[in-house]
Amino acid sequence: MNSHASDGPRAISPALTLWARAALLLGGGVLLGFAVNRVHPHGVRFTSFAAPTACALPAGQAGAAAAPAVEVLSLAQVAGLCGDPRALVADARGAQRFAEGHITGAIHLPCASSVVAASAALDQLAGKETLVVYGDGTDDALPVAEELRRRSDRPELRVAVLGGGFAAWSQAGLACSSGPCASCAVHP
Repeated sequence: MNSHASDGPRAISPALTLWARAALLLGGGVLLGFAVNRVHPHGVRFTSFAAPTACALPAGQAGAAAAPAVEVLSLAQVAGLCGDPRALVADARGAQRFAEGHITGAIHLPCASSVVAASAALDQLAGKETLVVYGDGTDDALPVAEELRRRSDRPELRVAVLGGGFAAWSQAGLACSSGPCASCAVHP
């Protein structure tokens, strides 16, 4: 009699069971991570940021937002926020103007930035209490700040603009840097 012809179920190799267990463990970990992220109040947003098509709110929506209004801060107030780890300063001018000069430590976020660049900038707001946006003057920064305020899922975030913009900052002799935006070459 042939004893090895049909001795029962075919044996599964130990390597295959190890890989199957690892795959199940990995899959379970991923699902658990997504579940925890979903219920966490500061979980990562997986929806993409949609860049505005215009640097202004649509007509009729000016007073519709429940979030606090965008503040206009003085040079002294913004200078006091520089270096504060709870504040983020964002330059809303074009890449060329940013390269020519910007507030030291500012990130580059022009109104016409790509979805990827805008999302990356918003991701930098994690843990921040204040966002200061500036342009060449006050008026060109306000629409960008208002759009960021409207899109923010954090009503406690203080959103402000620099009164007088970069021109006033530079004229006052406050800390400036120059050079191209590192992320602009990657995300035009």
